[in-house]
Amino acid sequence: MHELPLVFFTVLGQLAAGMVLISSLYSLSCCSHSAIAIYKMNLFALIIMAIAMFIASFHLGHPFRALNVIWGIGRSPMSNEIFTFGLLFGMTLVCVLLTYFFHHNNGNKWLLISSLCQRINRIPNLHKMLSFLLTILSLVFVWTIVLTYMLPTVKTWNTYYTAIQMYTSMLVLGGIAAAVLGLYRIGLILFFIGAIFILLLKIPYLNLMALISPELTAKQHIWMFIQCALLAIALILVILNICQSKQSTIIYVLAFIFVLIAELCGRIAFYNLWTIQM
Repeated sequence: MHELPLVFFTVLGQLAAGMVLISSLYSLSCCSHSAIAIYKMNLFALIIMAIAMFIASFHLGHPFRALNVIWGIGRSPMSNEIFTFGLLFGMTLVCVLLTYFFHHNNGNKWLLISSLCQRINRIPNLHKMLSFLLTILSLVFVWTIVLTYMLPTVKTWNTYYTAIQMYTSMLVLGGIAAAVLGLYRIGLILFFIGAIFILLLKIPYLNLMALISPELTAKQHIWMFIQCALLAIALILVILNICQSKQSTIIYVLAFIFVLIAELCGRIAFYNLWTIQM
């Protein structure tokens, strides 16, 4: 499948954006938030973004072709997507560095960077402002993905279900990742919202796709079934874990794996629905 790098890029990108969104919302809503939990969320989001960029380079054929994005900013949806992704990566990196050097004294090894970060950290309400900016950037990045694929020439993609899929994927992946890293309440709330929307809207989505391209849609039923089955298993695992007196991180990790595979299957089905109506 030629689009497989894009499958991984979009899913991992939405996972990272979901993690940044949740850590930023948590930072904005808590007066005495856990800086360590937010730092871990943003650090893992950075790693995932780096992996997503590496995988996406295989679709380009040559990584340096991504530099051509500069010439398409503003007029090309794909250029806007990559540019916004770069902004999200850069701003998340800034937050991670500021938090790290605020809590660690590295002696003379990183004296210049540490001194600069300490000075920046003195700006009043800096972390609240950065969290607000990251919240907006994460949502805008996912919207640029939506605009990249809502093409008038591809009738199976040019529906509001494309936007719903991208944002629900962001919620379920980011939510369950947040639960793994200790942000239980906000993570699980967004996970449940995303998972329930995916499951409830799957049949209406398939019915619409069957009207547009019945033969192509019929070939995607197995991918859709696997996605829904894995999401249902993840939901059951999470509910059982919540009911326990002491929640198990291992169960959340297992649920995360099921959700990640489920969303990859759903995205494969999405790309397999590529068709141009004459």
